Amino acid sequence: MTTATDERKTVVGLAEEQGWQRRVSLDRNDVFLRGTVRIRAMWAGDKLNGATLFHDEMYESYTREVNTLRAWFKR
Repeated sequence: MTTATDERKTVVGLAEEQGWQRRVSLDRNDVFLRGTVRIRAMWAGDKLNGATLFHDEMYESYTREVNTLRAWFKR
């Protein structure tokens, strides 16, 4: 069974493995950057509350699903 804390750590680990740079903001948000792509993950505690995907500062997508967030990192 995966706990919420493990969920956040797993997502951060995957992002780092895929070459994303991470910035933490107020312990509730993680911003991941790679080239012109930005992903902002918002956490309620350590459980994903939502995430947004931007290309060239243009909003592209929103999700509340951790599996979709993981897929974005693998692009």
